[in-house]
Amino acid sequence: MFLHIFILFYASFFHNLDPYHLIVGRSYSEGQNCTNATCVNQNTTKTWITTAGVYFIISVICCLKWWSGRPLRSNVSYVALSSNEIHEQEFYPFESGVWSSQYYQYDAWHGPHRLSLSFDSETLKVTGNGLDDIGDYEVEGIYSATTHPMGLTKKYRKGTGDPSQNLGHSVTIQVTWNTNQRHFEGKWFVKTNKYSGENKFQLKFEKSYEAKE
Repeated sequence: MFLHIFILFYASFFHNLDPYHLIVGRSYSEGQNCTNATCVNQNTTKTWITTAGVYFIISVICCLKWWSGRPLRSNVSYVALSSNEIHEQEFYPFESGVWSSQYYQYDAWHGPHRLSLSFDSETLKVTGNGLDDIGDYEVEGIYSATTHPMGLTKKYRKGTGDPSQNLGHSVTIQVTWNTNQRHFEGKWFVKTNKYSGENKFQLKFEKSYEAKE
């Protein structure tokens, strides 16, 4: 809507039209002929500026569409550049075991769904698997033991779960530790040929493998 209004007034400014005349196709100079060189040059300049403006707007729309469903930073950059300060230095949230996750989509929370995560303190990598209302999936990612962010990639196994939702696609998840809530929170990002989007994501520890029933 904003872009439509912008284009309307942008064109009206450079073509001496008000919004009404632009819509109905009538200008203030209707019926007048532009014959002198100055007038022709001014109209040519206005045409070029208007064309450039339209191309700029189209480029912005294309960029926004391309970025939809994509994080601004890769998981590696997200974890490396995180400046989240953890005041409870003795608390270590990366414990291998059973976790639960939930994500926000279509104006509702989905979950919690259980998943298994294993953290390697030497390589700072995490792997796991789980099942949600879309299908079975594998998880791999990285994390920082000092600033406590995690960058995960959830890859669905095609042919499991909901066939209308499970395209065998990947979901990028970027979360940081919330000390007060005692869970990880952040966003998920999806980009496929049929859908693109992003929204809130939460990840909470349930129990260790030793306590697993």
